[in-house]
Amino acid sequence: MTDAPLPPPVEPPRRASLPWRCWRVIAGLLLPLLAAVALQLLHEGEPAALGVQQLTSARVLASEAATPPADLASAPLRPLPLRLPADAGHGLWLQLKLPEPQGPLERLALAFRPGIEVWLNGRLLSHSSEGLSGRGERLVLGHEQWMLDLPAALRETPGTVLQLRLPPPGPSGTSLQPVLLGPPAAVQRLDEGRQHWQLLRAATALGGVMVAAFLLLVARVRRDEPLYLLSGLHVALLALLLSPYVLPDQPLPSPAWRMLLDAADLGAKALLVGITARLSGGWHPGLRRALLALLGVALAVDLVAAAQGWAWSNFSQPWPWWALGVRTLLLAAAWGFALRGLARSGGAGDWATALLVGFSASTWAVVSLGALALDLPVVDANALAHAGWVAWVALLLQRHFIDAARRERALRQALSHDLAQRTGELQRAFQAQAEAERERAASEQRRRLLQDLHDGLGARLLGVRLQLAELDGAALAQALDDCLLEMRLSVDTLADDDGDLGVLLGSWRQRVSGLARAAQLSFVWRVAPLPPLPCLQGAGALELVRGLQELLSNCIRHAQARHLTVATELHEHEAWLWLVDDGVGLAPEARPGQGRRGLQQRAQRLGGSMEWISPAPPTWGTDGPGTAVVWRLPLRAPDRADAPR
Repeated sequence: MTDAPLPPPVEPPRRASLPWRCWRVIAGLLLPLLAAVALQLLHEGEPAALGVQQLTSARVLASEAATPPADLASAPLRPLPLRLPADAGHGLWLQLKLPEPQGPLERLALAFRPGIEVWLNGRLLSHSSEGLSGRGERLVLGHEQWMLDLPAALRETPGTVLQLRLPPPGPSGTSLQPVLLGPPAAVQRLDEGRQHWQLLRAATALGGVMVAAFLLLVARVRRDEPLYLLSGLHVALLALLLSPYVLPDQPLPSPAWRMLLDAADLGAKALLVGITARLSGGWHPGLRRALLALLGVALAVDLVAAAQGWAWSNFSQPWPWWALGVRTLLLAAAWGFALRGLARSGGAGDWATALLVGFSASTWAVVSLGALALDLPVVDANALAHAGWVAWVALLLQRHFIDAARRERALRQALSHDLAQRTGELQRAFQAQAEAERERAASEQRRRLLQDLHDGLGARLLGVRLQLAELDGAALAQALDDCLLEMRLSVDTLADDDGDLGVLLGSWRQRVSGLARAAQLSFVWRVAPLPPLPCLQGAGALELVRGLQELLSNCIRHAQARHLTVATELHEHEAWLWLVDDGVGLAPEARPGQGRRGLQQRAQRLGGSMEWISPAPPTWGTDGPGTAVVWRLPLRAPDRADAPR
């Protein structure tokens, strides 16, 4: 198998020229800002385009009276929108002069926070369910929208005036947007637009929860990539910030609910800095330490402000300036990192990130500046920026996840290919080694055969040659038969190489049967099937046969036996080979000689042992005292140090 060709080297992307990078940065700055301003201008011109009049000024009087006070008609004029901070401590009465009716029925649209009473020419028409009924402690974000039909008959009196009562401010303050008056169909279309914004907030909050759950689950698996954790927490905080627009009531009492939302707002903007820094390659430990330090100080100050009920719109105190300044700094940093990534590469993802982060920062700046500092009627388009960012984060990290999965799959395929290649190489090496081992074993067998023929058959032939003058024909024939038996036994041990003790014993019996008959010795065969014995493979078979030959020779020459029992037994870790004769047995005073020590050494080289028992145990049923020899052979392969060579 040949090595796979290497992939071509990846060329680094060419850096764009300085003017082109500057143009990208300028576009990334201007496009989001223009989009945020255009959205506000379109919203401001929508009532006039539909034929709806905006009442943008009213006489305002601070009073706690339950009915329109008499001096309200002479109160000073103030422009709308009108806003009271949370710490104002009093309610307001407003009086607006209505224009001449344009039709038999006109609809009045009010946007307020947190509650309102509507009077016409000193008569109470209706009131909202919030604020004036003891629920003014609820934190309200945005404005309540309310529509009321005014029949022309109620406005026939010249100089018809509309009186509005705003309650003392709660945690969210008190505010009133310009009053809209026009045909019911036109006002209804404006209300449908408000419903669309509300639906967008609800969908973004729900989608943010789902996206955050997915990203946090992925973050548990991909702990090596902090981007999933940062994005999951960021999207979760955005969903929390939109929850007051969706929930029917706040889940925590004030001021705990405001403390949670202010902390979520600050944390979301800090996480946005971390995300854009990582996407643009600008993340480093120094930035992390600076971001954590700023977040710790700002969070402590915001929590104190929320607990004390400091109003966002009360710019006579330093806290609103501090809070808006910190958030402006964080959004500017996030936008700066997004523009850095756009200037460096300018890919589609960099464009989308820079434009969406810029639109989010621009929208927040326009809404905060218009609503809090300049008291302008603005549409809270932060939901649109949040929705775009949540969708983009989901798409971006989904693509990032898929790309990572593809890279991992390609890596697994490359590793699998490399493993297959290495396996093939190992198999070829193993086959070569096995072939070399077979060659070595064959060579070893040839060497052993030659050595055995030299030591055994050669010695016998030399003895026959030296005694040739003394041997008659019968003795010479017997000597030659012994030489042939020696050669055949050596060749038989080479033919069996799987360690089958039964085959070796059968071959040995066949070769020595003539010798046994000449000695008037008969075999009793009790060989049971045994598993292959590793110790009998290779040279071990010859060790066994040589030992059997020596035991048989001792039996014929010394035992005066008539029967020789050959039996096998299988034990837990050993195979036992018995050779039991019915001869005269061993003399009690007999000591082990060189022959017995040589047989014991043969047994040890096979990893086993040999024992002589005389007289033989009664279980063998011998006629005479007899001698039993038990040769114990291991069922497992012997240690290398004990293996026969």
